[in-house]
Amino acid sequence: MLLDAILFDFDGTLCDTIPLIVESYQHMYKAHGKRFHQPDEIIAGIGLPLETVIGSEYPTEMPKMLQTYLDYNFKYSITRYGIFLGIGPMLEELKKMNIPMGIVTAKRYENLIPTLEHSGLDQYFEIIVSKNDTDQHKPNPAPLLLGMEKLGYQNPSRIMYVGDAVFDVQAAKNGNFISAIVGWSQSDHDVLRQEKPSYWFDNPSDLTQMIKSLQK
Repeated sequence: MLLDAILFDFDGTLCDTIPLIVESYQHMYKAHGKRFHQPDEIIAGIGLPLETVIGSEYPTEMPKMLQTYLDYNFKYSITRYGIFLGIGPMLEELKKMNIPMGIVTAKRYENLIPTLEHSGLDQYFEIIVSKNDTDQHKPNPAPLLLGMEKLGYQNPSRIMYVGDAVFDVQAAKNGNFISAIVGWSQSDHDVLRQEKPSYWFDNPSDLTQMIKSLQK
């Protein structure tokens, strides 16, 4: 396999923001008098734009519900997250190997940046593609294609996209990217495996070891 660069999803892949996302959704639903949504139900939709998830059930109320979510999520963006064990060393190793890296996420730029900068992970990424940057979103490959373009490459079959959700695998496959799923994903692993990603990394070090084997 020839590899030019790696694109990463953010939520649930690099940083453990999933509990805050679930909390933000549940706060929003409660604030607007909606039914209780189980965490598993919410997690299954992570990776899709908020408008898509909220609008599928509450189309007429979506704009005001969306704002409630965004305000709550932003308020806690630098206090209620974690960095998955091994992510820092993995990124440091990839940087030493001169692997170009970027982030492609369905998260809004203004909600991403506080967490990314506070975590210190921003230093590793050359480009960011957020929800704000494309009209089409995962599982459409448009965000990944833009990320590749921003990094200066043209062949998606030599770009890996690393994520934690079904929509990440689907977007990668739809754009002819190399698909990879992280084993610390909170999404249903059986469902993820049914998507048949090209790679499954149980630990961050598995990714760096694979890259090292390619460089021999």
